[in-house]
Amino acid sequence: MRAFGALWVLTLGGIVAPPAGPAAAQPAPRPYALTASDVPDVNKRPLTVAILPIKSYLVAASAVFAPELSPATDTTSAQVDAAVASALREMPYVDPLPAPAVRAALATASDVAARTAAAQQFYRHGLELYLGLATGRAVEKLAQATRVYADVFAEVFEPKASADAQFMLGVALVDAGRAAEGHVAIKAGFAHQPDRRFRRDFFAPAAAAAIAAALTDFLSTADPSRPYGDNTRMAAVARKLGVDWLVLSTLRRGDHGPELFVAVFSAQKRLIEAEAHFALAELPVRLEPFITRWLACVPIAHQGVSVPSTQTVWPDMSLSWALFLKQPTRRDFQSLGFAGGADMVIRQNLHWYGRLGLHTSLPDPYRDLLRSFNSLRVITGLGAVGRSGPLRVFANLGLDAHLLGNFVTSIDPNCKLFGVNHRLCDKTSVLNLDERVLFGINGGLGGQLHVGRDFVMAVRVSMSNYFLPLSGAEALNRPLGVEFGFGYRL
Repeated sequence: MRAFGALWVLTLGGIVAPPAGPAAAQPAPRPYALTASDVPDVNKRPLTVAILPIKSYLVAASAVFAPELSPATDTTSAQVDAAVASALREMPYVDPLPAPAVRAALATASDVAARTAAAQQFYRHGLELYLGLATGRAVEKLAQATRVYADVFAEVFEPKASADAQFMLGVALVDAGRAAEGHVAIKAGFAHQPDRRFRRDFFAPAAAAAIAAALTDFLSTADPSRPYGDNTRMAAVARKLGVDWLVLSTLRRGDHGPELFVAVFSAQKRLIEAEAHFALAELPVRLEPFITRWLACVPIAHQGVSVPSTQTVWPDMSLSWALFLKQPTRRDFQSLGFAGGADMVIRQNLHWYGRLGLHTSLPDPYRDLLRSFNSLRVITGLGAVGRSGPLRVFANLGLDAHLLGNFVTSIDPNCKLFGVNHRLCDKTSVLNLDERVLFGINGGLGGQLHVGRDFVMAVRVSMSNYFLPLSGAEALNRPLGVEFGFGYRL
Protein backbone atom coordinates (compact mmCIF):
# COMPACT_ATOMS: atom_id res chain seq x y z
CA MET A 1 0.00 0.00 0.00
CA ARG A 2 2.87 2.37 0.77
CA ALA A 3 4.36 1.79 -2.71
CA PHE A 4 0.96 2.22 -4.37
CA GLY A 5 0.38 5.49 -2.58
CA ALA A 6 3.84 6.78 -3.44
CA LEU A 7 3.40 5.91 -7.11
CA TRP A 8 0.06 7.73 -7.15
CA VAL A 9 1.73 10.85 -5.71
CA LEU A 10 4.39 10.68 -8.41
CA THR A 11 1.66 10.32 -11.01
CA LEU A 12 0.28 13.67 -9.90
CA GLY A 13 3.77 15.11 -10.25
CA GLY A 14 4.08 13.97 -13.82
CA ILE A 15 6.79 11.36 -13.22
CA VAL A 16 4.79 8.13 -13.45
CA ALA A 17 2.30 7.36 -16.19
CA PRO A 18 -1.24 6.83 -14.88
CA PRO A 19 -2.57 3.25 -14.82
CA ALA A 20 -2.99 1.99 -18.34
CA GLY A 21 -6.48 1.75 -19.70
CA PRO A 22 -7.66 -0.57 -22.45
CA ALA A 23 -5.02 -1.30 -25.04
CA ALA A 24 -4.99 1.19 -27.85
CA ALA A 25 -6.32 -0.14 -31.10
CA GLN A 26 -3.67 -1.06 -33.62
CA PRO A 27 -3.52 1.19 -36.68
CA ALA A 28 -5.52 -0.04 -39.61
CA PRO A 29 -3.65 -1.58 -42.54
CA ARG A 30 -2.42 0.92 -45.08
CA PRO A 31 -5.21 1.58 -47.61
CA TYR A 32 -2.73 1.86 -50.47
CA ALA A 33 -0.44 -0.51 -52.29
CA LEU A 34 1.89 -0.39 -55.24
CA THR A 35 0.38 -2.38 -58.10
CA ALA A 36 1.31 -2.94 -61.71
CA SER A 37 -0.79 0.06 -62.72
CA ASP A 38 1.08 2.41 -60.38
CA VAL A 39 4.39 2.21 -62.19
CA PRO A 40 5.34 1.75 -65.86
CA ASP A 41 7.78 -1.06 -65.04
CA VAL A 42 6.61 -3.64 -62.50
CA ASN A 43 10.15 -4.99 -62.15
CA LYS A 44 11.27 -1.84 -60.40
CA ARG A 45 11.51 -2.11 -56.64
CA PRO A 46 9.78 0.63 -54.60
CA LEU A 47 11.81 2.68 -52.13
CA THR A 48 10.89 1.65 -48.59
CA VAL A 49 10.65 4.73 -46.37
CA ALA A 50 9.66 4.89 -42.70
CA ILE A 51 8.36 8.16 -41.25
CA LEU A 52 9.49 8.42 -37.64
CA PRO A 53 7.17 10.39 -35.32
CA ILE A 54 7.94 14.09 -35.35
CA LYS A 55 9.73 15.68 -32.40
CA SER A 56 8.56 19.10 -31.23
CA TYR A 57 11.09 21.47 -29.66
CA LEU A 58 8.57 24.32 -29.31
CA VAL A 59 8.55 24.17 -25.50
CA ALA A 60 10.30 27.00 -23.67
CA ALA A 61 12.57 26.30 -20.72
CA SER A 62 10.53 28.76 -18.65
CA ALA A 63 7.38 26.69 -19.22
CA VAL A 64 8.73 23.30 -18.14
CA PHE A 65 7.03 23.75 -14.74
CA ALA A 66 3.33 24.56 -15.02
CA PRO A 67 0.14 24.09 -13.01
CA GLU A 68 -1.22 21.74 -15.67
CA LEU A 69 0.49 18.65 -17.02
CA SER A 70 -0.86 18.80 -20.56
CA PRO A 71 1.74 18.51 -23.35
CA ALA A 72 3.27 21.71 -24.57
CA THR A 73 2.23 21.01 -28.16
CA ASP A 74 -1.14 20.61 -29.87
CA THR A 75 -2.24 18.62 -32.91
CA THR A 76 0.37 20.27 -35.14
CA SER A 77 2.80 17.36 -34.85
CA ALA A 78 0.25 14.78 -35.98
CA GLN A 79 -0.74 17.00 -38.90
CA VAL A 80 2.86 17.27 -40.05
CA ASP A 81 3.35 13.50 -39.84
CA ALA A 82 0.21 13.00 -41.91
CA ALA A 83 1.33 15.58 -44.48
CA VAL A 84 4.71 13.89 -44.93
CA ALA A 85 3.06 10.49 -45.36
CA SER A 86 0.58 11.90 -47.89
CA ALA A 87 3.34 13.56 -49.93
CA LEU A 88 5.42 10.35 -50.06
CA ARG A 89 2.36 8.27 -50.94
CA GLU A 90 1.81 10.36 -54.06
CA MET A 91 5.32 9.68 -55.35
CA PRO A 92 5.98 6.76 -57.76
CA TYR A 93 8.27 3.92 -56.66
CA VAL A 94 7.87 4.91 -52.97
CA ASP A 95 6.33 2.67 -50.30
CA PRO A 96 6.00 4.82 -47.14
CA LEU A 97 5.42 3.47 -43.63
CA PRO A 98 3.53 6.19 -41.70
CA ALA A 99 4.39 7.11 -38.13
CA PRO A 100 1.49 5.15 -36.52
CA ALA A 101 2.55 2.01 -38.40
CA VAL A 102 6.16 2.58 -37.33
CA ARG A 103 5.09 2.66 -33.67
CA ALA A 104 3.04 -0.49 -34.10
CA ALA A 105 5.82 -2.35 -35.94
CA LEU A 106 8.37 -1.64 -33.21
CA ALA A 107 5.96 -2.26 -30.33
CA THR A 108 4.84 -5.65 -31.67
CA ALA A 109 8.27 -6.99 -32.61
CA SER A 110 9.31 -10.26 -30.98
CA ASP A 111 10.26 -10.06 -27.30
CA VAL A 112 9.50 -6.32 -27.14
CA ALA A 113 6.47 -6.73 -24.88
CA ALA A 114 8.41 -8.88 -22.41
CA ARG A 115 11.43 -6.57 -22.41
CA THR A 116 9.27 -3.47 -22.04
CA ALA A 117 7.55 -5.09 -19.07
CA ALA A 118 10.96 -5.88 -17.57
CA ALA A 119 12.05 -2.27 -18.06
CA GLN A 120 8.89 -1.03 -16.35
CA GLN A 121 9.58 -3.39 -13.45
CA PHE A 122 13.13 -2.06 -13.11
CA TYR A 123 11.71 1.46 -13.21
CA ARG A 124 9.14 0.89 -10.50
CA HIS A 125 11.65 -0.93 -8.34
CA GLY A 126 14.01 2.02 -8.73
CA LEU A 127 11.26 4.42 -7.68
CA GLU A 128 10.53 2.41 -4.56
CA LEU A 129 14.22 2.39 -3.65
CA TYR A 130 14.44 6.13 -4.28
CA LEU A 131 11.43 6.82 -2.07
CA GLY A 132 13.01 4.59 0.57
CA LEU A 133 16.14 6.78 0.45
CA ALA A 134 18.27 3.95 -1.02
CA THR A 135 19.56 6.30 -3.71
CA GLY A 136 22.56 4.23 -4.78
CA ARG A 137 20.52 1.10 -5.44
CA ALA A 138 17.80 3.20 -7.07
CA VAL A 139 20.33 4.55 -9.58
CA GLU A 140 21.31 0.99 -10.53
CA LYS A 141 17.72 -0.12 -11.16
CA LEU A 142 16.78 3.04 -13.04
CA ALA A 143 19.90 2.73 -15.21
CA GLN A 144 18.85 -0.85 -16.02
CA ALA A 145 15.44 0.44 -17.09
CA THR A 146 16.96 3.04 -19.42
CA ARG A 147 19.20 0.43 -21.05
CA VAL A 148 16.35 -1.98 -21.73
CA TYR A 149 14.15 0.80 -23.11
CA ALA A 150 17.00 1.87 -25.39
CA ASP A 151 17.51 -1.69 -26.65
CA VAL A 152 13.92 -1.91 -27.92
CA PHE A 153 13.82 1.68 -29.32
CA ALA A 154 11.09 2.63 -26.87
CA GLU A 155 11.73 6.34 -27.50
CA VAL A 156 9.99 5.83 -30.87
CA PHE A 157 6.84 3.94 -29.84
CA GLU A 158 6.62 4.73 -26.10
CA PRO A 159 8.53 7.98 -25.55
CA LYS A 160 6.93 8.86 -22.20
CA ALA A 161 7.98 5.60 -20.55
CA SER A 162 11.57 5.84 -21.75
CA ALA A 163 11.68 9.55 -20.84
CA ASP A 164 10.31 8.78 -17.35
CA ALA A 165 13.21 6.39 -16.74
CA GLN A 166 15.74 8.98 -17.89
CA PHE A 167 14.21 11.80 -15.86
CA MET A 168 13.98 9.75 -12.68
CA LEU A 169 17.53 8.47 -13.15
CA GLY A 170 18.73 12.05 -13.49
CA VAL A 171 16.88 13.19 -10.36
CA ALA A 172 18.32 10.27 -8.38
CA LEU A 173 21.82 11.07 -9.59
CA VAL A 174 21.44 14.72 -8.61
CA ASP A 175 20.28 13.67 -5.13
CA ALA A 176 23.29 11.35 -4.90
CA GLY A 177 25.64 14.29 -5.54
CA ARG A 178 26.45 13.23 -9.12
CA ALA A 179 25.20 16.41 -10.76
CA ALA A 180 27.08 16.06 -14.08
CA GLU A 181 25.74 12.55 -14.67
CA GLY A 182 22.28 13.69 -13.63
CA HIS A 183 22.42 16.51 -16.16
CA VAL A 184 23.23 14.04 -18.95
CA ALA A 185 20.40 11.70 -17.94
CA ILE A 186 17.79 14.47 -17.71
CA LYS A 187 18.92 15.89 -21.03
CA ALA A 188 18.46 12.42 -22.58
CA GLY A 189 14.93 12.41 -21.15
CA PHE A 190 14.12 15.61 -23.02
CA ALA A 191 15.57 14.07 -26.18
CA HIS A 192 12.95 11.33 -25.84
CA GLN A 193 10.07 13.67 -24.94
CA PRO A 194 10.97 17.34 -25.56
CA ASP A 195 7.48 18.67 -24.76
CA ARG A 196 7.40 17.20 -21.25
CA ARG A 197 6.12 19.35 -18.38
CA PHE A 198 6.28 18.85 -14.62
CA ARG A 199 4.13 20.13 -11.76
CA ARG A 200 5.50 23.28 -10.21
CA ASP A 201 7.11 22.97 -6.75
CA PHE A 202 6.95 19.17 -6.86
CA PHE A 203 10.72 18.64 -6.93
CA ALA A 204 13.35 19.75 -4.47
CA PRO A 205 15.10 22.97 -5.55
CA ALA A 206 18.29 21.16 -6.67
CA ALA A 207 16.38 18.72 -8.87
CA ALA A 208 14.15 21.46 -10.31
CA ALA A 209 17.19 23.56 -11.18
CA ALA A 210 18.82 20.55 -12.82
CA ILE A 211 15.72 19.90 -14.94
CA ALA A 212 15.49 23.53 -16.13
CA ALA A 213 19.23 23.62 -16.90
CA ALA A 214 19.07 20.33 -18.82
CA LEU A 215 16.16 21.56 -20.97
CA THR A 216 17.96 24.83 -21.72
CA ASP A 217 21.08 22.90 -22.71
CA PHE A 218 19.07 20.46 -24.82
CA LEU A 219 17.20 23.16 -26.76
CA SER A 220 20.45 24.97 -27.56
CA THR A 221 22.48 21.94 -28.63
CA ALA A 222 20.02 19.41 -30.12
CA ASP A 223 20.62 18.54 -33.78
CA PRO A 224 17.25 18.94 -35.59
CA SER A 225 18.40 16.51 -38.29
CA ARG A 226 18.97 13.68 -35.80
CA PRO A 227 16.13 13.70 -33.25
CA TYR A 228 16.55 9.94 -32.66
CA GLY A 229 20.30 9.68 -32.19
CA ASP A 230 23.42 9.28 -34.25
CA ASN A 231 23.85 7.51 -37.59
CA THR A 232 24.52 4.12 -36.00
CA ARG A 233 21.31 4.19 -33.98
CA MET A 234 19.20 5.38 -36.89
CA ALA A 235 20.65 2.62 -39.05
CA ALA A 236 19.64 0.13 -36.36
CA VAL A 237 16.09 1.51 -36.36
CA ALA A 238 15.90 1.22 -40.15
CA ARG A 239 17.19 -2.35 -39.98
CA LYS A 240 14.60 -3.22 -37.33
CA LEU A 241 11.83 -1.79 -39.53
CA GLY A 242 13.21 -3.38 -42.70
CA VAL A 243 13.36 -0.10 -44.64
CA ASP A 244 16.03 1.68 -46.64
CA TRP A 245 15.30 5.28 -45.61
CA LEU A 246 13.99 7.20 -42.60
CA VAL A 247 12.24 10.56 -42.72
CA LEU A 248 13.01 12.63 -39.62
CA SER A 249 11.03 15.76 -38.76
CA THR A 250 11.49 18.36 -36.04
CA LEU A 251 9.56 21.46 -35.05
CA ARG A 252 11.58 24.36 -33.61
CA ARG A 253 11.01 27.97 -32.68
CA GLY A 254 11.94 30.49 -35.35
CA ASP A 255 12.13 34.25 -35.60
CA HIS A 256 8.74 34.37 -37.34
CA GLY A 257 6.99 31.36 -35.84
CA PRO A 258 7.53 27.61 -35.80
CA GLU A 259 9.98 26.12 -38.29
CA LEU A 260 9.97 22.59 -39.67
CA PHE A 261 13.20 20.65 -40.19
CA VAL A 262 12.95 17.61 -42.48
CA ALA A 263 15.79 15.15 -43.13
CA VAL A 264 16.04 11.88 -45.08
CA PHE A 265 18.45 9.31 -43.64
CA SER A 266 19.89 6.58 -45.86
CA ALA A 267 20.39 3.31 -43.97
CA GLN A 268 22.75 1.96 -46.61
CA LYS A 269 25.00 5.04 -46.65
CA ARG A 270 24.50 5.73 -42.92
CA LEU A 271 24.19 9.46 -43.43
CA ILE A 272 21.66 12.24 -43.92
CA GLU A 273 21.02 12.21 -47.66
CA ALA A 274 18.84 15.33 -47.91
CA GLU A 275 17.59 17.97 -45.50
CA ALA A 276 15.66 21.23 -45.53
CA HIS A 277 14.00 23.62 -43.12
CA PHE A 278 11.32 26.21 -43.68
CA ALA A 279 8.53 28.02 -41.85
CA LEU A 280 5.73 25.70 -40.81
CA ALA A 281 3.24 27.89 -42.69
CA GLU A 282 5.11 27.03 -45.92
CA LEU A 283 4.59 23.29 -45.47
CA PRO A 284 1.97 22.90 -48.26
CA VAL A 285 4.24 24.48 -50.90
CA ARG A 286 7.72 23.45 -49.71
CA LEU A 287 7.37 19.79 -48.70
CA GLU A 288 6.57 18.22 -52.08
CA PRO A 289 9.40 19.99 -53.98
CA PHE A 290 11.86 18.86 -51.28
CA ILE A 291 10.80 15.22 -51.61
CA THR A 292 10.88 15.46 -55.40
CA ARG A 293 14.44 16.81 -55.35
CA TRP A 294 15.53 13.98 -53.05
CA LEU A 295 13.91 11.30 -55.22
CA ALA A 296 15.53 12.74 -58.34
CA CYS A 297 18.93 11.80 -56.90
CA VAL A 298 17.96 8.27 -55.79
CA PRO A 299 18.46 5.48 -58.35
CA ILE A 300 15.54 3.09 -58.77
CA ALA A 301 16.60 -0.48 -58.01
CA HIS A 302 15.14 -3.51 -59.75
CA GLN A 303 13.38 -6.35 -58.00
CA GLY A 304 15.61 -9.07 -56.60
CA VAL A 305 19.19 -8.96 -55.41
CA SER A 306 21.18 -6.05 -56.75
CA VAL A 307 24.33 -6.82 -58.66
CA PRO A 308 27.45 -5.92 -56.64
CA SER A 309 29.89 -3.55 -58.19
CA THR A 310 32.68 -5.27 -60.10
CA GLN A 311 35.10 -2.93 -58.37
CA THR A 312 34.32 -4.18 -54.85
CA VAL A 313 37.43 -5.61 -53.17
CA TRP A 314 37.56 -7.14 -49.68
CA PRO A 315 41.14 -7.34 -48.32
CA ASP A 316 41.71 -8.87 -44.89
CA MET A 317 44.42 -9.99 -42.47
CA SER A 318 44.00 -13.06 -40.28
CA LEU A 319 45.54 -15.21 -37.61
CA SER A 320 45.92 -18.72 -38.98
CA TRP A 321 46.09 -22.25 -37.58
CA ALA A 322 46.87 -25.36 -39.66
CA LEU A 323 47.12 -29.12 -39.17
CA PHE A 324 48.23 -31.76 -41.68
CA LEU A 325 45.76 -34.63 -41.59
CA LYS A 326 48.38 -36.84 -43.26
CA GLN A 327 51.90 -36.48 -41.88
CA PRO A 328 55.03 -38.63 -41.33
CA THR A 329 55.33 -37.97 -37.58
CA ARG A 330 53.81 -40.43 -35.12
CA ARG A 331 51.79 -37.68 -33.41
CA ASP A 332 50.20 -34.59 -34.94
CA PHE A 333 52.05 -31.33 -35.14
CA GLN A 334 50.34 -27.99 -35.67
CA SER A 335 51.33 -24.69 -37.25
CA LEU A 336 50.52 -21.10 -36.39
CA GLY A 337 50.93 -18.00 -38.50
CA PHE A 338 49.39 -15.13 -40.39
CA ALA A 339 47.47 -14.97 -43.64
CA GLY A 340 46.33 -12.15 -45.82
CA GLY A 341 44.49 -11.78 -49.07
CA ALA A 342 41.57 -10.30 -50.88
CA ASP A 343 38.25 -11.19 -52.47
CA MET A 344 37.15 -9.30 -55.56
CA VAL A 345 33.61 -9.40 -56.92
CA ILE A 346 33.72 -10.13 -60.65
CA ARG A 347 30.05 -10.95 -61.27
CA GLN A 348 26.85 -11.38 -59.30
CA ASN A 349 27.43 -14.13 -56.68
CA LEU A 350 30.89 -14.88 -58.10
CA HIS A 351 34.24 -13.67 -56.82
CA TRP A 352 37.97 -14.26 -57.25
CA TYR A 353 40.05 -14.82 -54.14
CA GLY A 354 43.76 -14.90 -53.40
CA ARG A 355 45.52 -15.83 -50.15
CA LEU A 356 49.13 -15.65 -48.95
CA GLY A 357 49.98 -17.38 -45.68
CA LEU A 358 53.13 -17.79 -43.59
CA HIS A 359 53.23 -20.53 -40.92
CA THR A 360 55.68 -21.77 -38.32
CA SER A 361 55.41 -25.35 -37.07
CA LEU A 362 55.08 -26.27 -33.40
CA PRO A 363 56.96 -29.32 -31.95
CA ASP A 364 55.17 -32.65 -32.05
CA PRO A 365 54.94 -34.63 -28.74
CA TYR A 366 57.54 -37.26 -29.77
CA ARG A 367 59.89 -34.74 -31.43
CA ASP A 368 59.87 -36.69 -34.68
CA LEU A 369 59.98 -33.32 -36.43
CA LEU A 370 63.69 -32.59 -35.95
CA ARG A 371 63.35 -28.82 -36.16
CA SER A 372 60.63 -26.24 -36.57
CA PHE A 373 60.12 -25.12 -40.12
CA ASN A 374 58.51 -22.20 -41.87
CA SER A 375 56.20 -22.63 -44.84
CA LEU A 376 54.69 -20.29 -47.40
CA ARG A 377 51.31 -20.92 -49.04
CA VAL A 378 49.80 -19.21 -52.07
CA ILE A 379 46.14 -19.99 -52.84
CA THR A 380 43.94 -18.57 -55.58
CA GLY A 381 40.66 -19.49 -57.23
CA LEU A 382 36.98 -18.66 -57.65
CA GLY A 383 34.12 -18.70 -55.18
CA ALA A 384 30.35 -18.50 -54.92
CA VAL A 385 29.00 -15.73 -52.68
CA GLY A 386 25.71 -15.14 -50.90
CA ARG A 387 24.58 -12.37 -48.56
CA SER A 388 21.92 -12.02 -45.89
CA GLY A 389 21.81 -8.70 -44.08
CA PRO A 390 25.22 -8.00 -42.52
CA LEU A 391 26.45 -11.57 -43.17
CA ARG A 392 28.32 -12.48 -46.36
CA VAL A 393 29.09 -16.19 -46.88
CA PHE A 394 31.16 -17.90 -49.57
CA ALA A 395 32.41 -21.27 -50.83
CA ASN A 396 35.76 -21.35 -52.64
CA LEU A 397 37.60 -23.74 -54.95
CA GLY A 398 41.11 -23.07 -56.24
CA LEU A 399 44.78 -24.06 -56.49
CA ASP A 400 47.31 -24.28 -53.66
CA ALA A 401 51.11 -23.98 -53.91
CA HIS A 402 52.88 -24.78 -50.61
CA LEU A 403 56.61 -24.09 -50.18
CA LEU A 404 58.07 -26.03 -47.25
CA GLY A 405 61.08 -24.89 -45.27
CA ASN A 406 63.56 -27.20 -43.49
CA PHE A 407 61.22 -30.16 -43.16
CA VAL A 408 63.16 -33.17 -41.80
CA THR A 409 61.69 -36.00 -39.69
CA SER A 410 62.98 -39.20 -38.12
CA ILE A 411 61.82 -41.71 -35.52
CA ASP A 412 65.39 -42.87 -34.71
CA PRO A 413 66.55 -41.53 -31.27
CA ASN A 414 70.19 -41.41 -32.49
CA CYS A 415 69.19 -39.09 -35.33
CA LYS A 416 67.43 -36.84 -32.82
CA LEU A 417 70.39 -36.79 -30.40
CA PHE A 418 73.38 -36.67 -32.76
CA GLY A 419 71.95 -35.35 -36.02
CA VAL A 420 71.07 -36.92 -39.32
CA ASN A 421 74.71 -36.94 -40.50
CA HIS A 422 76.03 -38.94 -37.54
CA ARG A 423 77.16 -42.51 -38.18
CA LEU A 424 74.76 -43.85 -35.53
CA CYS A 425 71.75 -42.30 -37.27
CA ASP A 426 69.68 -44.71 -39.33
CA LYS A 427 69.44 -42.89 -42.66
CA THR A 428 66.48 -45.00 -43.74
CA SER A 429 64.35 -43.42 -40.99
CA VAL A 430 65.00 -39.90 -42.24
CA LEU A 431 62.46 -38.12 -44.45
CA ASN A 432 63.78 -34.91 -45.96
CA LEU A 433 61.30 -32.64 -47.76
CA ASP A 434 63.59 -29.63 -47.41
CA GLU A 435 62.38 -26.74 -49.61
CA ARG A 436 59.94 -28.97 -51.44
CA VAL A 437 57.02 -27.31 -53.23
CA LEU A 438 53.67 -29.11 -53.03
CA PHE A 439 50.87 -28.43 -55.53
CA GLY A 440 47.18 -29.30 -55.24
CA ILE A 441 43.60 -28.12 -55.04
CA ASN A 442 42.04 -26.13 -52.25
CA GLY A 443 38.43 -25.86 -51.09
CA GLY A 444 37.02 -23.70 -48.34
CA LEU A 445 34.01 -22.16 -46.65
CA GLY A 446 33.82 -18.85 -44.81
CA GLY A 447 31.90 -15.77 -43.91
CA GLN A 448 32.28 -12.05 -43.28
CA LEU A 449 30.20 -10.19 -40.71
CA HIS A 450 29.84 -6.42 -41.07
CA VAL A 451 30.80 -4.61 -37.86
CA GLY A 452 30.59 -1.17 -39.41
CA ARG A 453 29.90 0.42 -42.74
CA ASP A 454 33.01 -1.08 -44.37
CA PHE A 455 34.73 -3.17 -41.67
CA VAL A 456 34.13 -6.91 -41.43
CA MET A 457 35.15 -9.85 -39.25
CA ALA A 458 36.23 -12.79 -41.43
CA VAL A 459 36.32 -16.53 -40.68
CA ARG A 460 37.60 -19.17 -43.14
CA VAL A 461 37.95 -22.94 -42.98
CA SER A 462 39.79 -24.66 -45.84
CA MET A 463 41.53 -27.91 -46.78
CA SER A 464 43.88 -28.81 -49.62
CA ASN A 465 44.85 -32.07 -51.28
CA TYR A 466 48.31 -32.19 -52.89
CA PHE A 467 49.11 -34.38 -55.90
CA LEU A 468 52.51 -33.02 -57.00
CA PRO A 469 55.29 -34.02 -56.52
CA LEU A 470 54.26 -37.60 -55.87
CA SER A 471 57.06 -38.34 -53.40
CA GLY A 472 56.23 -35.37 -51.17
CA ALA A 473 52.45 -35.63 -51.49
CA GLU A 474 52.47 -39.23 -50.29
CA ALA A 475 54.13 -38.35 -46.98
CA LEU A 476 52.67 -34.92 -46.16
CA ASN A 477 49.20 -33.99 -47.34
CA ARG A 478 45.72 -32.64 -46.66
CA PRO A 479 46.36 -29.51 -44.54
CA LEU A 480 43.33 -28.26 -42.65
CA GLY A 481 43.41 -24.51 -41.98
CA VAL A 482 41.32 -22.08 -39.93
CA GLU A 483 41.67 -18.30 -40.20
CA PHE A 484 40.12 -15.49 -38.17
CA GLY A 485 40.71 -11.82 -38.82
CA PHE A 486 39.41 -8.44 -39.91
CA GLY A 487 38.86 -6.97 -43.35
CA TYR A 488 37.86 -3.78 -45.08
CA ARG A 489 35.81 -3.10 -48.18
CA LEU A 490 37.54 -0.92 -50.75
